[in-house]
Amino acid sequence: MASISERPKKDGSKVFMVRWRDPETRRNHGISMGTEVEANLLKRLLDANGQSFEIAQTALLENDKKKPTVAAVVQEHINLLTRPSAGTIHTYQTMLDLHIADVIGHIPVDKLDYRHLTQWIKDMQAKGASPKTIRNNHGLIFAAMKTAVRLQYRPDNPCLGVELPSDDKSDDDAQFLTHAEFGLIMNAMGERYKAFTNFLVTTGTRFGEATAVSIGDLDLTSDPATVRINKAWKRGNDSRYEIGATKTRAGKRTVSLDEQLVDVLLPLVAGKPPDALLFTTPAGGRIVHKLYWHHFWVPAVKAARAQGLTKDPRIHDLRHTHASWLIQEGLSLFTISRRLGHSSTRTTEQVYGHLMPEALKDAAAATARSSKAWSA
Repeated sequence: MASISERPKKDGSKVFMVRWRDPETRRNHGISMGTEVEANLLKRLLDANGQSFEIAQTALLENDKKKPTVAAVVQEHINLLTRPSAGTIHTYQTMLDLHIADVIGHIPVDKLDYRHLTQWIKDMQAKGASPKTIRNNHGLIFAAMKTAVRLQYRPDNPCLGVELPSDDKSDDDAQFLTHAEFGLIMNAMGERYKAFTNFLVTTGTRFGEATAVSIGDLDLTSDPATVRINKAWKRGNDSRYEIGATKTRAGKRTVSLDEQLVDVLLPLVAGKPPDALLFTTPAGGRIVHKLYWHHFWVPAVKAARAQGLTKDPRIHDLRHTHASWLIQEGLSLFTISRRLGHSSTRTTEQVYGHLMPEALKDAAAATARSSKAWSA
């Protein structure tokens, strides 16, 4: 059988060497292909035709007259990416394999149109896929079609103008705790994770960000004290977690810490090296979301509900709660957006805009003044 090996080039790109043994001369041969898709195609043709390069070459020439399939282009797009982490590449590959390849993957890329994409969305909905899942997969197809245009497989992007299911969430999806309600949870929280839970609600950081904070990220002597959020735990392509970049570029930020939190953190940093994690399990490892949720968060919320809490918050609702407290203090959306690491204030406004009563009052007053002007 033919084989494929990768070889790096000086410019950082890769070439893919296909090797086989000629069935007549019994001599070994090899040829470099520019993409993994082309290399895999040649290998399949060689294996299907007794390692005859003449037959495979004829088939390749015929194939060149045709456009690649949607699945091949999405795969090529993934292979050409240079910035995403290994975990992101793994996610894209899974999306291709599970939701794209077997549905619209067989369609020649230049034939993909609005009808195909609309039917694909309906099929995803019929399978119970959430709007977010559909939008994420469509985003991968959209990006792959941009690559297809760049590689001159087709003249336009068929994803433009395709109507996607709304992923808007109702206000009830996010739980906003009052200080007293959060206090009920803290009173029932296991002692080991009280500082960590306090950190989540007073900084608004994501779980993966907070658990990745190291001692060196803290500056507890400045005024105000700060923590640098510049990394987060990410799932790698082998399903193991590793330290990676924040969710977005805007996720890299410096967050100020209040004096009460500083007092809580000081004992945790004493005697630890800069690269040590700030929050760990008793064994010194990473705090796992599932285990924290099951063994500490759920029991604490259950105990708090027994004491009068009427809400059933998730861990991520501590981030929402933090934002709501800032809004109550009159901070601007811009300030809150930067503190939360949102890529734009539009994201912040969509999630928390309804919590800004003063802004609503100002809008109502402005409308009233306009009404008086035209009705006078």
